[in-house]
Amino acid sequence: MNLQAPENFTKVPHSWDVFSDVKVWLEEAVFGHRLWPRQNPWLLLLEFLNVAEAQQREPGGLFAAQEPARLQPYALSYRMGLRNILFNNDELAEVAALPYEDETLWALWFKSMEGAEAAPAEGFDYLKRRFSRFHDFADLVALVRQTTLEGENNRRWSSRFIFPFGAQALFSDAIITGGDPRRDYINFGRTGEILYLMLSRAKRVDELRPKLAALLAPDQPKNRLIGLLNAESDGRPSLQMKGNSFLPYRAHPAFDRLAEDWLAILNLGLPAQDAFGHLAPLASLHVMLYQLETAAVWAGKVRPSLVCEIIAPRRELVRQRSVASFNENDALARQALILYAETVLSEADWPADETSNLSEDERLERASELLKQEFSYSVDGRHGTVEALRLQFEQAAESKLDENAGQIHLRYGRYVGLVSRRGTNRNRYAPTDELLKTLVITRVRKRAEFSKFLADVYIHYGLVFGPEEARSALTTFDFNEGAFGKNRERLEARLGSMGLLKRLSDGCAYVLNPFAKDSSQ
Repeated sequence: MNLQAPENFTKVPHSWDVFSDVKVWLEEAVFGHRLWPRQNPWLLLLEFLNVAEAQQREPGGLFAAQEPARLQPYALSYRMGLRNILFNNDELAEVAALPYEDETLWALWFKSMEGAEAAPAEGFDYLKRRFSRFHDFADLVALVRQTTLEGENNRRWSSRFIFPFGAQALFSDAIITGGDPRRDYINFGRTGEILYLMLSRAKRVDELRPKLAALLAPDQPKNRLIGLLNAESDGRPSLQMKGNSFLPYRAHPAFDRLAEDWLAILNLGLPAQDAFGHLAPLASLHVMLYQLETAAVWAGKVRPSLVCEIIAPRRELVRQRSVASFNENDALARQALILYAETVLSEADWPADETSNLSEDERLERASELLKQEFSYSVDGRHGTVEALRLQFEQAAESKLDENAGQIHLRYGRYVGLVSRRGTNRNRYAPTDELLKTLVITRVRKRAEFSKFLADVYIHYGLVFGPEEARSALTTFDFNEGAFGKNRERLEARLGSMGLLKRLSDGCAYVLNPFAKDSSQ
């Protein structure tokens, strides 16, 4: 893999604010700050779009050249007027059902909104000026509410989101304290900022820039409709973001593949609603692959392969190989961090040798200084021996990994429909129809011979379906041509049932992109 690490690794100076809330700077040093496992694909995309729209308003514009170590500061909006109307407004439907004139309906609804939390300073009177009929307003609210993006962490009204129709529909996650909103980190954990940095450093960023800018253009009809619900104050960014997310690599093949896939979707000319439906899972998939590939480099291993089972009526060898493939990849992050920490401490002259000229107290002081300097790790009090201190550091790092970056492979894999426990109690790679469709329309320009499609998704993503790819990815002991031949046949049948594959008169099976302008060529 042509990954620029570790000789071109860009370290964050310890004086930066990014360290103020990080107690063990280890997974951040290897993968970035930060990969947040609680963000499903839509939340990741929403955070990215918030960052992109904000950066587009800055003098440098979208994807302007960034200092390699950090994102530039930017400003976001809370849009509490819009959010109150959509999510803190249970009485609207009841008022709209009353048999009264518009004036009375407006008055009743305004009354119901008195005391609304974090309401715009100008109130809600602006709505009466923008809508000639109360029911037009109520109908638009009902329509927009249907686009609410549900997630496991957005049950609070101030942490709910709608489909990203444009800049007017974008806002930061928020929690209300003392009547005022402030940023919350339940749904947006900075991985959207990491995604923005990944794309800004991709080789084809100049091609991607106008495509994304068009999606955020203010004159799009649906964006203008959402704008009717926004208060004047909603349009004034009030949340200043430091932009201190950290991505350690100036270049990475994962960045380039992500941009390539997004361009493939955007070049199809799909409506924004359909395009976003594929951009979101692709973003999460490539963040997951970025972590796996980076971990493999630091662990001294080859690029990971992901053996995928097309679910069979009964347990077969491919399922066993898929389970083993998942488990092996799931251990990569931990292995990478252990080796990275060992390398850093060794190069920093860790005082491990008791026969050195240092006394025990001097060794302990030296060890404490190194852990603080290299990993921002410190503990109160004396900890007996250097070995005990080292063990405590390793346990703290592993505990943090289990809660954060160590969950990315499993959680993101499930979110995008790649990892499953269907038919078994063990995780393995078993892609859903939705993910397979996204892969087809992303990687197939018009049509592609089935074997070439399998070879392409293996080269591009590391996904293994058929015997040719399995022979390359697995050891002779793990490989069985017959088993993977059946897996290939099941995938062919599945794509055929989805209308994504046809067998022609020449006897060849072709994978078809249904959104290509001419899939027959």
